[in-house]
Amino acid sequence: MTDPLELKTVASPDRLIIVYNADQGWASALMDAAHKLVRPETYQCSLCMISYGAVTMKPPWRKYLRSLPLEIYFHHRQDFVVAYPASFFPVVEALSLPAILIETAGELHVLLTSQKLDGLSDAAALIAALDVALDRFRKPLAANSSR
Repeated sequence: MTDPLELKTVASPDRLIIVYNADQGWASALMDAAHKLVRPETYQCSLCMISYGAVTMKPPWRKYLRSLPLEIYFHHRQDFVVAYPASFFPVVEALSLPAILIETAGELHVLLTSQKLDGLSDAAALIAALDVALDRFRKPLAANSSR
C-alpha cells in the first residue's frame, strides 16, 4: 500500500519499507487516534506514535522521507504479510512490528526493529536512527561493489 499522503517516489533499485503495527482503514485510524490520545502508554505502534500526530504525519518525518533517494512504501500489518509472504521473504517469519526494512535485489533487510523503534522518543531520534541504519546497510554494499 502506498502512502495516502503522496510522498514523492524516485526511481531506485532499493525500496524503503515502513510497516506499522496497526490495522488499515479509516475506522482503525480513528480508533488509533483516540487510543494515542487517551492511553498513549498502551498504544502498540511506537512508530505511529513518533512519526504521526493524531492523524497526520509529523512534518520533520515527512520532509526527511521526501529527501531520501529511495522508493518508499507504507504498510499496515495485514497488507504487509500479503505483499511480503514469509514463504518468499524468510525475515518476515520472526519479524515483530513495527519495523523499517529495505528491499534490495529482491531481498528484505531489517533496518530498524520494533525493539529499536520502541526506544525512540521522537521524530528527530527516528530520523537519526534511520540515517545510521541506512549508512550501515550501504557500507557493505559499497565495499562489495568495488571488488
